Amino acid sequence: MKICRWKYEYQDIEDNQNQYTIEECKRNGFVDAKYIKSTNRKFNGNPFIEALPRPRNMKHSSPYFRPIAPVDYLKFKDLTTEEKKEEVLYLKEFRLPLSFQKELEFVNYDVMTNSYSLRNIYYWSSYVFNETIEQKNFELQTKLKGQVADSAPSGFSLLGESGCGKSTAIKELFNNMPQLIAHHPKEGMVIPQITYIVVPCAPNSNFRLLYTQIGEAIDFVLGNAEPCYERLISKQRNLGDMQMKVCELIEKFSIGTIVLDEIQLVNFKSNRENTYEALLSIVNKTKVALSVVGTEDAYNLLFSKLRNARRSGEYINASAYTQNKAYFSKLTWILFKWQWFDEPVRWTQELSDTLLECSKGLINQLIWIYKWMNLEYIEAKANGQNVVVDCDYIRKINDKHFRHMKSQLDLMVQQQIEQHEDQKIIDAAKGISNQNYEPEDISSLDPMHEAKITAEVIEMVHRMFPQFDSDSIGDATKQVIERDQDHKLRTYEIAQQTLDILQHKPVKKKRRTSKKKPTSKDITAYLNL
Repeated sequence: MKICRWKYEYQDIEDNQNQYTIEECKRNGFVDAKYIKSTNRKFNGNPFIEALPRPRNMKHSSPYFRPIAPVDYLKFKDLTTEEKKEEVLYLKEFRLPLSFQKELEFVNYDVMTNSYSLRNIYYWSSYVFNETIEQKNFELQTKLKGQVADSAPSGFSLLGESGCGKSTAIKELFNNMPQLIAHHPKEGMVIPQITYIVVPCAPNSNFRLLYTQIGEAIDFVLGNAEPCYERLISKQRNLGDMQMKVCELIEKFSIGTIVLDEIQLVNFKSNRENTYEALLSIVNKTKVALSVVGTEDAYNLLFSKLRNARRSGEYINASAYTQNKAYFSKLTWILFKWQWFDEPVRWTQELSDTLLECSKGLINQLIWIYKWMNLEYIEAKANGQNVVVDCDYIRKINDKHFRHMKSQLDLMVQQQIEQHEDQKIIDAAKGISNQNYEPEDISSLDPMHEAKITAEVIEMVHRMFPQFDSDSIGDATKQVIERDQDHKLRTYEIAQQTLDILQHKPVKKKRRTSKKKPTSKDITAYLNL
C-alpha cells in the first residue's frame, strides 16, 4: 500500500462563508470536493480537512434560528376555526437560538479535524473478476487508515435534559455540511468521504442492533435502495466480527465522525463486548471521532471510569440555559412576536416567569405550552367564551395538557439544584418587578439580537411579498447581517437588501437618502419612511 497524495486548487470565498451551497449541503448523493486553505498550517494539504466547511461565525448571526411565517391578521380573521388551528401548528417548525449551540459548532469542527489529521489515505491495486464477461478488471482500492500507535481522537458529549434541544441542534449543525464528498485525485479515480453519520439509538437496544444501525446509516448516505451494508454487518456471527466490519466501512468510506443520539437508551451490560470500552476500541483502530448525545444520566452510565471520562472529550451542557432566567426571558420575548390571539398580548416579565415555572426552562416544553395557549384560545373564542391571556390562563393550560409531566419536571429541577448547587435559580425567582419590562439589553446577546432583527425583516418582506416563504427570507436576511459586521445598517435597510437577494438583484452600497417618493414595491413604503 502507498500513501495517496495529490494537489488541489483552493476555492476563493469570503470570510466565514461556506464553499458549498445550501443545495449541496442537503443533497442526497455525492458532492464534488471544494477546498479552502486552512488557517492551521498543520492541516494544509490534508484534503479531508480542507474540504470541510469551517464552523459558522455566530457573532452576528445564528443559523439555528428558524422563524416561521408572520401572522397575517387580515387573512387570519376570515379563516375557519380549524384553519386557524392549522396555522398555529406551524409552531412545530419554529426554532430559537440556544446558548450551547455556538460551543457545539466549534467543538465539532475541532473533533472532526483532529480525527482526519490522524489518518492517511492509502491505495493499492487489485483484480476484480467479472462473472458476466469472464475477465479480470484492474481496480484501484483506497482506504483511510490511522496509525495504531497514535493516540485516539476524542469526541464530544452533548448532554442535557430531554426536550432541551439537543437533537434539533445536532440536525442543524450538520445542515451546513455535505454528508458525502467525492475527491478526484486523478481522472477516473473517486475517493469517498462520509463526513458524518448520526445514529439514533433505539430503546433498550443492544450492540448487535447498534452496529447494524451504523450499516443502515451508511446505506442511506450512499443512496442504496437495498440494505447492502446493513445486511453485511447483520449476517456476521458474533459482535467481534460485526465490530471488525464496522471498522472496515469506516476506513473504506473515510467516515469523519459518528454521533450516537439518545445514547442512554443503549443497554450497556457488564460483559466486555457490550460496554462503552467496546465502542472506544473502534476509535482506537480507525481514529474516527465518536460523540454521544443524551441525558445527563448517560454520563454516569458511560463515563464512570476516569479513562472513559477523559476519552469522552468535550462536555457540553445543553441544559445550562434552562437555569438562566434572563436568557429565558429573551426567548419568550421573541416567541411572543408570533401569536394568534384576537388582540395582541403584550409580553411581560410576569408572563415569562410563569412560562418558566411551567416549562422548567425547556425549549420544547415552552413551545408546546405556547402552542396550546393559542389553540385553546381559538377554540374558546369559537364557542363564544371570553378569554384573558394571563398567568392563570398559562397555568390552566399547563395543568390541562401537561399534568402528567409535572412531577417529572419538578424532580428534574430539584436534581439540578442538588447537583449544581446553583443559587442563581433561587435568586432568579425574585425576578424583575416591572411587569411591562422589555429586555433593553437584547443586543448584548448576539443570537437574540439577530433573531429579533430577522423576525422583524421577515414580517416586513412577507407582508409585501407573500410569494417568499419565511425560510427563504430568513436565509437571505442572515447573509445581509453577516456582511454588516459594523452594524451600520438599519432594519429597513437590511430588509431592502434582503429583498434584493430574493429578487436576485446585486446588492448595492449604502446610498444617501433620496428625496424621491418611494415606489409601492419599495420596502421603505411599507415603513412609511
